[in-house]
Amino acid sequence: MNALFFDGKLSLKQVPKPRPMAGEVLIRIIYSAICNTDLEIIKGYMGFKGILGHEFVGEVVTKSSNLYGQMVAGEINCACGRCYMCHTGRETHCPNRSVLGIQNHDGVFAEFIVLPERNLHRVPDTLSLESAVFAEPLAAAVEIFEQIHIKPSRKVFIFGAGKLGLLIAMVFRLSGCDYTLFSRSSAKVNKAQSMAINAALVSTLTDQDKAEVCIDCTGNPDGISMALSHLFPRGKLVLKTTVADPQKIDLNQLVINEFEIIGSRCGLFRPALSLLSHRLVDPLPMITKTFEFKDILKGFEFAAKPGTLKVVISH
Repeated sequence: MNALFFDGKLSLKQVPKPRPMAGEVLIRIIYSAICNTDLEIIKGYMGFKGILGHEFVGEVVTKSSNLYGQMVAGEINCACGRCYMCHTGRETHCPNRSVLGIQNHDGVFAEFIVLPERNLHRVPDTLSLESAVFAEPLAAAVEIFEQIHIKPSRKVFIFGAGKLGLLIAMVFRLSGCDYTLFSRSSAKVNKAQSMAINAALVSTLTDQDKAEVCIDCTGNPDGISMALSHLFPRGKLVLKTTVADPQKIDLNQLVINEFEIIGSRCGLFRPALSLLSHRLVDPLPMITKTFEFKDILKGFEFAAKPGTLKVVISH
């Protein structure tokens, strides 16, 4: 089968079709999408080599599966199911896990993938496949509400109006809280406002403007410092950014201000698919361009350009 392979550089290669092991199923990829994590991996993040990609929707082609013939999205962490983390409900932190297209598991920029059947979620019939490809990043946005209780009366600042920032803002919009999405780019602010998101330029913030919760999804090592500077004492900082070149931060300010720092990544697919299928979150305006799989190298070049939001790959 044809696949996008990374071994220090990106190239299209012919590779063997994967074979499911016990508990796994074979999935034919219909749509995939390029994530900021993919762009960071090709800069050296995680030291990954293999087939990239983890956001997808596809059809189960293993006839013995209960999901045979169904359209599915899939959770990216493949846990062992035997360790302490797995037994205590923390499968996404299983020390023996592989991660689709990120760590020890070939990803979705290919014709077929294998995943454990337990990782899969059926795409509702009412949901378009182009929207369903957003299930994984939207689940990451919803995860914030699993981790911390955010009162509707609290002020929230979200830094970074890229793909994840927009999804997070759309989820916060549903909560009724006083949220603002900030960006350095006037084009991104205009895009967010066109999607009925409360957004503003970072340059409009003063030193006195602070929030109880700040969320960093800038994809920039400087984003953490910016978010901390606008956080009330005893406020909560949620970190969504992972970058190849992380920045050191001044730990003294964490102690002095008694900040609470929450790392946040993968989330629950069922709530994400529910939000999408009920059209409470509409991600389609985020798609900047769709490329055919044969042109995926051009898709990566386009995804890396400033101002690009979501690049979707049609297989």
